Amino acid sequence: MSTSDHQQPGPDEGEPEARPLSSVEISRRVRRTRTASDRPATEKFRDQLFALITEHEREVVAERALAGDPNPTDADPLEYVYEIAEHYAQREQRTGYLAQLADELTLDDVRALRLAGEAAKAATPLVVMAETNRGKEVPQIAEEVGLTESRVYAILREQRAADPDGVSPPTTDEQ
Repeated sequence: MSTSDHQQPGPDEGEPEARPLSSVEISRRVRRTRTASDRPATEKFRDQLFALITEHEREVVAERALAGDPNPTDADPLEYVYEIAEHYAQREQRTGYLAQLADELTLDDVRALRLAGEAAKAATPLVVMAETNRGKEVPQIAEEVGLTESRVYAILREQRAADPDGVSPPTTDEQ
């Protein structure tokens, strides 16, 4: 009896005669049977750390939500608006994007966005004036807000004409 007889079961032991495996079959079997212990320790540590951080973040968000935090994930509340603006600014894709928005938005969504747009338009002169008072130059304001420099200068003239002393009228709380 040779040593190979002890390593492989014969047909009388309930298994068919084993045929030699090709290198491709051996590689497939090894990859299929590879376990987590085959990974380097740094990969295991990284995955465990990532899982712990994710679990902690979920717990914190859940605690904040239960405590009544309106933004428990600290997400930018205007993120969706920025996304809409970014896609809309791409003129060559605008038609397709508008069709997509029409499918996604409800009437309530459209109303909220319209009112928010009107509020932003109404607040623009005040924001421009505040940024000017903080020392920001007109070209930078124009670039950031998406207006021409001449429009920003016109807004500043209108604001200064409405309030020549640079003092805002008191609100109802201050009267």
